[in-house]
Amino acid sequence: MSSEDKPLYFWARIDHWIHEAFGNEHSPSYRVVNDIVVFLIFFSIASIMLASVETFYLAHQRFFDISEMIVVVIFTIEYVANIYVAPVKTKYIFGPWGIIDFLAIAPSYLNIVDLRAIKVFRVLRVLRFLRLMRMLRLLKLAKHVVKTSEGENAVTNRFETLKMDLQIYFIAMFSVVTIFSTLVYYAEKGVEGTAFTSIPHSMWWCIVTITTVGYGDMYPVTVLGRIIAAVTMLCGLALFGMLMNVIGKTMMTSLFGSEVGGEVDIAELEEGVKKKV
Repeated sequence: MSSEDKPLYFWARIDHWIHEAFGNEHSPSYRVVNDIVVFLIFFSIASIMLASVETFYLAHQRFFDISEMIVVVIFTIEYVANIYVAPVKTKYIFGPWGIIDFLAIAPSYLNIVDLRAIKVFRVLRVLRFLRLMRMLRLLKLAKHVVKTSEGENAVTNRFETLKMDLQIYFIAMFSVVTIFSTLVYYAEKGVEGTAFTSIPHSMWWCIVTITTVGYGDMYPVTVLGRIIAAVTMLCGLALFGMLMNVIGKTMMTSLFGSEVGGEVDIAELEEGVKKKV
């Protein structure tokens, strides 16, 4: 190999690895990158939550700032790599997952620009609420679960099917708790004597709300906070229905027979009931 061909060979190797790691769902490199991204999603969300506890953030500010920078750089690399390997780049960029990936990193770069120093943009201090968009990183987990389920359409084992359904349910529940806890925290944090002093505190309120327990020890008082609470309650009802569907379908299938076309076979169900009786 001549010296002129070496750069081309090196770039071909890099190009192949990028496509394997970000575009080929069946390659070992893709699974490794996927696991790293999932870990960073959880780490990033935990970091955002803990940083909302002011005393804890001030005590470990350097760690939070450095880790945030590292995570944002890695997510940026992933976003650019996904654009690079996308067959139709505009479809990814303007598609739902591309928009989520972009919104997950954009607020961090906006924080670098000190808009308070620019007189014209003083009214735009509300842009700090764009930090909420970083919680959309959580929705990237749904993308990985969907891709995994697409590769397992032939799964017939009931346990594996139940496991996949529960995975999707818990990701949906965790998404609701995380996102709405963050929303109500920012909506209520400016109220004097508020009980929503941090995102972890707000998560207790969110869990009580979506489970329809309603202790009343924490409740929003602002208009925006009450709107968020109303949407949270509706999401709680949807989550309850989703869980009942998953568990109910599994119990019916286990007790009375297999599923045909996504629905329980009525004839087999009647036969199973007769046998039980």
